[in-house]
Amino acid sequence: MWLRLGILQFIVCLSTIHSQYSDPRRNQGQSNGFMDQNQAIGRRFSPNRQNSMLSSFNRGQSLPEPEVEQPKGKSREYLIRSHEILADNARHLCRTWVPPEIIERYSYANIIQPDQSKKLTLIEVCCTGYYAMRSNGVTYCRPICSCQNGSCRVAGDCDCYQGFVKNDNGDCVFTCPLGCQNGRCYLDGSCLCDPGYKLDESRRFCRPICSNGCGNNPRHNCTEPEVCGCAMGFQLTDDGCQPVCDPDCGIGGLCRENNECDCGPGYQLKDGVCQTDCYQKCSNGICVSRNRCICDPGYSYHEQSTMCVPIKKN
Repeated sequence: MWLRLGILQFIVCLSTIHSQYSDPRRNQGQSNGFMDQNQAIGRRFSPNRQNSMLSSFNRGQSLPEPEVEQPKGKSREYLIRSHEILADNARHLCRTWVPPEIIERYSYANIIQPDQSKKLTLIEVCCTGYYAMRSNGVTYCRPICSCQNGSCRVAGDCDCYQGFVKNDNGDCVFTCPLGCQNGRCYLDGSCLCDPGYKLDESRRFCRPICSNGCGNNPRHNCTEPEVCGCAMGFQLTDDGCQPVCDPDCGIGGLCRENNECDCGPGYQLKDGVCQTDCYQKCSNGICVSRNRCICDPGYSYHEQSTMCVPIKKN
């Protein structure tokens, strides 16, 4: 009798426990002790309180504003030369006349037409500013640019990778949450600038502050906290900040803003540099006088054709 009664009570107890932990309606909105502790921790460091603590530092918020790139002149190494004939703009292919014995020095050159009388051959290669690569029997011309933390979109133009942004010098630097130039990042992706710096217009990196400004001259810029210097593309001389061209305009030219040259009498702008008329073709070079041709880096003078040709690779 007592044994049966005990078994019956045990069964009732089991059914009660099962109903409490298996019924989803009863478990909804409930949590065990560990979850309650975690929720308490979450409240202690809630986003609202964190924001209120960080707001006292006058930090900036991460905004999806697009970066505005200022137009600038291209360096000579990315410009199509006067001796190049643009054959296919979409594929960046150019045609040029070269001595037949140096065709092998051009990557994946396609022979178009020989000219026996002039001892030259017309070939099709990648235009200046692009390099050739081959895949599945097809030649592709890829842009060249000095780009770190980014990729080349066109010759001489760099697109920053995700997580990077162009600063005032045109360099791709970390942006939050990876990092913040002249500042530090918070978990929400915003940047707090170091003392003496402020957020730029895109609010993605910090630039120096000059309390009294640097005047209205666009050539002047705040380069360090409370230090005014020359803006990018200019250098300090006895006459103030003067433009710098890359490469130099030569003895017959004067550098203007935006990497452009003004040529003096007897000189004309050719391939981005002021050159005089000389008897040599001087392709891939600079004609500095009537009988002097200076070849570009990576090229050597070819006596028979009077042009500069690629240096033979070992």
